[in-house]
Amino acid sequence: MHDARRPAAAGRFSGLRRLLDRVFPPTPGSQRVARRPSALVYGLNDPVPPASLVPLAAQHAMLAVTFLIYPILAATEAHLPAEQVSAMLSACALSIGLATIVQCLRSRFGSGYLAVHIPAAGAIPLAVQAMTLGGLGLLAATTFTVGLVQIFVARLVRPLRVLLPPEVCGVAVTMLGVSLAGPALRRALGIEAGSTLQIVPGAVGTSAITLGVIVAITVFAPRRLKLFAVFTGASLGWVLAVLLGTDHPGTAAAIGAAPLLAWPELSLPTLRLDVSLFPLMALLVVMNLVDVLSVTVSLEKMNDADWRRADMRAAQRAVTACGIGNMLNGLTGGFQAGLSSSSVGLAFATQATARVIGLAAGALIFAIAFFPKAIVALTLIPSPVIGGILLYTSAYLVVAGMDLIVSRRLSERRVFVVGLSVLAGLSVALLPLREQIHGVLQPLFSTPLTMAACSAIVLNLLFRIGIARETGEEVPEGAHAFPFARDFLERQGDLWGARRDVIAAAIPIVAQALELVTDSGLADDAIELRARFDEAHLDVYLLYHGEIVQPPKERPPPEALLGDAKEVAGFAAYMLQRLSDQVHFGRSHGRARIALRFDH
Repeated sequence: MHDARRPAAAGRFSGLRRLLDRVFPPTPGSQRVARRPSALVYGLNDPVPPASLVPLAAQHAMLAVTFLIYPILAATEAHLPAEQVSAMLSACALSIGLATIVQCLRSRFGSGYLAVHIPAAGAIPLAVQAMTLGGLGLLAATTFTVGLVQIFVARLVRPLRVLLPPEVCGVAVTMLGVSLAGPALRRALGIEAGSTLQIVPGAVGTSAITLGVIVAITVFAPRRLKLFAVFTGASLGWVLAVLLGTDHPGTAAAIGAAPLLAWPELSLPTLRLDVSLFPLMALLVVMNLVDVLSVTVSLEKMNDADWRRADMRAAQRAVTACGIGNMLNGLTGGFQAGLSSSSVGLAFATQATARVIGLAAGALIFAIAFFPKAIVALTLIPSPVIGGILLYTSAYLVVAGMDLIVSRRLSERRVFVVGLSVLAGLSVALLPLREQIHGVLQPLFSTPLTMAACSAIVLNLLFRIGIARETGEEVPEGAHAFPFARDFLERQGDLWGARRDVIAAAIPIVAQALELVTDSGLADDAIELRARFDEAHLDVYLLYHGEIVQPPKERPPPEALLGDAKEVAGFAAYMLQRLSDQVHFGRSHGRARIALRFDH
């Protein structure tokens, strides 16, 4: 009987596995091997010795926990009692710690990059409305629902690849830095939120020392010391803040009042949903998609010296991990979370992107939930110190986004996609638009990132109208091969937004193929040059009526260049096979064809 049950059980488990594979596709078995940037101290898969791992992970954990200020702000606005605020912070620390571990593991549920989860600033309006309407129960239900939707929306990330070319991702990354600049400058200058513009000299000095130490160590120190740039800058900044009186008042009393060790006070609130919050929840899901893509693209570029395009599989898994984290937050009474752009700047400062650092950071964040005194201490890091760290992160993200934008050839259409989107984002930073917008749409205007990224996606769709993905042109008789191939490919490269290096590499190879046909007399009449682009490949075709080129199976001797036209053509065909990513000689619709493929 035992043997008879085994096939049935195996069938049930195989069905479950197929369902799991459909909802959460497994990681691909073979991928292009990324070339490690020379500046990295610890790359993605490198082991990190404990002497470096502990301080590196502690820096990420310390920075992540400081963002617990967001649920504190939301809870204060909703007038929650102190014991509920404490329970929310503990639940949030547990959930983002576990979500960070899931995110950093290379599995079907995580991106495998050093991406740390933090409470999401954009979720504050939703949290305030939810807690005001229905307390922690409504907040928990909305957070859980957002996470559940994120898991299923993750499957839409890969088809969105055509909507998110590098210039759109570049706009998002750039405006991610601009979004951080506002709060960073307010903290660095000592300007309280909602107060008049009054600079505090002590805050300026504290943030300047913090930023200066981080930059000095990052630029001038040996590689191993760069690992501790943020930790050193934050430590010296905190000491200076105490001396100048720019730290939080009552810090010592607040830390002393908190217990050293305690079990987290978790409770599942009575769940309920409010239909009026659905539009805001949907908007937050979209904002999370943009935010995740911005962070993962930045991390991909840091880990791959030959980065070409966004890895949509990794982005899909990253969104899945965010959904899992928010479901955990909903079940434990925490706060909606997302990926930390600050951790990207920290990884850049330390030049350490090993996923084991993220795993250790997640474990530390999780453990902090059992140490209320540590949570209180980390949420009371002086504001100017955080401002100095955020200024460094903002500067890195702005430059990284610009680098993404200029990696592609920019036609007039793409110039306007980038320019108008950046202006849309800056309008949110410079003008008080948020207060004049309906409450449901206010999160869209809450940061320059959301406005710029959404504008870039819409404008990219709009300006794609009228661009053919395949086009051709007849080669005039007597035309010089190189100038003709250069003008044709550069013109189409501008329209398609192809990478500059790919177009530059394709021009001489296409010119050589054109010379092969014209100089050898293979074509009986006019030659047509066609090109096709699909974001992954650039395909170039030479079509003509005449004889098919027959490349030699073995390398021809140099003397073949001195032979007849057929031998010269064979030598040129052999060289084309060696220079292009793929080449095929054959016929298409009755015409001879040379097909050249260049990986994009």
